[in-house]
Amino acid sequence: MTEYDNAACRPAAQADNEPSAAADRDLAAGPRAGQRHGPGGRWRGPVRRRHPAPFRFARSGFIEYDRVLFFSDAVFAIAITLLAIDLKVPRSGGLSCAHNVTLCRLGIDQPGLISFGISFAVIGRFWLGHHVIFRYILALDRPLISINLLFLGTIAMLPYPTALLNLTSNPTTAGIVFYAICTAAAGLGECAIWLYATRPGRGLAAPSAAAIRVRIALRIGRVPVVFLASIPVAFAAPQDAPYVWILIVVLGLVINRFVPEPDEPGPAGDQILAAGDQVPATGDQIPG
Repeated sequence: MTEYDNAACRPAAQADNEPSAAADRDLAAGPRAGQRHGPGGRWRGPVRRRHPAPFRFARSGFIEYDRVLFFSDAVFAIAITLLAIDLKVPRSGGLSCAHNVTLCRLGIDQPGLISFGISFAVIGRFWLGHHVIFRYILALDRPLISINLLFLGTIAMLPYPTALLNLTSNPTTAGIVFYAICTAAAGLGECAIWLYATRPGRGLAAPSAAAIRVRIALRIGRVPVVFLASIPVAFAAPQDAPYVWILIVVLGLVINRFVPEPDEPGPAGDQILAAGDQVPATGDQIPG
């Protein structure tokens, strides 16, 4: 067979500006995985996929969620420890001995112990409230973490106004007012955490939290209300202002009487997962 015959048997060369049969089949079949539509009706190369959006919330049971709780507990623990560090052994004849010389001779700082006891009860109360609300909060988004961080900032600051809270026979108005403002700010911060997390449609708390949303908000909110109410009393009679804080206990009893817990409280903590209450699986399902 001659060279001319071999050339005649070969298929005709395809023009440069005409699509091949394979290209026509690819066009009819549509895009493969990772391809996108290009000019002229052709499928172009692989798509450079965008990285997923940053993880918008941390779910209970994952390390991101646990880190927030561990950090919160550490702040509470350090704040209480700093309260004890501020206790000083009074010196005989010093200013702190003028109130009770007998206790001073025994090496007991009575004003410091009173301030320590009050602040220990206040910080412990905030920690208990923090523990209760996080039994129902199953996920954390960035705004909620920020609110919790601001709340922890007020807790970390409480040892400072405690040192200024000189509850002796002549307490200062400035010290009591400053302590009341700092404590009220902490209470408002904790209340903000609860109200934000349990807002309908947010998806951060368990469904069972709706039944006790008002009750817990009232119990948390009574603390800043009482401390703010003691500020006018501090200007009129500073020595009587600390007695106003006893109303926190009284209001707690009133709330328990008129806003009782549900007869069958919903599951909390690990019981929620066991009952099948789930939070959204991806951050994109969390609104706003």
